[in-house]
Amino acid sequence: MTWEQWLYWASLNLKRSMSPKRDAEIILSKVTNKSRAQLLAFGETLLKYDTIIQLKSLIYRRKKGEPIAYIIGSKEFWSLDFKVVPGVFIPRSDTECLVEHALNLLYKPRLNVLDLGTGVGTIALTLSSERPNWNITGVDCQNQALLIARQNKISFNLKNVKFLYGNWFKHLVGKKFNLIVSNPPYIDKHDSCLQISDMNFEPKNALISGQSGLADLTVICKLSTQHLHQNGWLFLEHGWNQGRYMRALFYKFGFTHIHTIRDYHNYERVTFGKWISH
Repeated sequence: MTWEQWLYWASLNLKRSMSPKRDAEIILSKVTNKSRAQLLAFGETLLKYDTIIQLKSLIYRRKKGEPIAYIIGSKEFWSLDFKVVPGVFIPRSDTECLVEHALNLLYKPRLNVLDLGTGVGTIALTLSSERPNWNITGVDCQNQALLIARQNKISFNLKNVKFLYGNWFKHLVGKKFNLIVSNPPYIDKHDSCLQISDMNFEPKNALISGQSGLADLTVICKLSTQHLHQNGWLFLEHGWNQGRYMRALFYKFGFTHIHTIRDYHNYERVTFGKWISH
């Protein structure tokens, strides 16, 4: 079987996927260690029997709905290749709009930054790669995620980030930051998306929050006022239908310069504001 034949076969087997052809290309690229361009240019290349067996096992996992990132062990974000494993939250491209706006807003060479619910280090390490003089702390309550985050830090050779275990601000008493960012759980437990997508495989505590998905967002917004320096900024990612609530919440806790950013699908996705103590 050639690369081209295998891609055709795999695409047919993955027809229930949202992107069967792309999934097949990603899996074949990972196993053969060849780029997509190479796969398409040299489609007549023959696959070894052992490789076909390996590929079939990965296709079977994808057919069952397992996220492609778990299958190949990585997910690209901001042109960085983040290691991921089953059981950790997978980086989402929409979170790049949070990173982009934070970088555009804050140019100061030295800032203390906190990334709450850092997961595999997605936001913290991306900011670190763009602002090597910032002092960045990532916090998460899942040890497995922190282990992967530290491995990603080493892989990217970034020095200005540290990762700590903790539940939101629990172990940060007295610590203050110029910028706090977070992509916390914000999905309601009854949301249908949890049943019909790859999210069914991800850790529920990284996705679901109480009070119709608003509990963790509310806690972070409230407590961040105790951990922001004067004129510090808070950026929170949230659900597509939570923008109005988030703007009201920021206003309630005394933030100014409140704005909501739309993601790449034009949904309200990130709300941010400036903290000026009263």
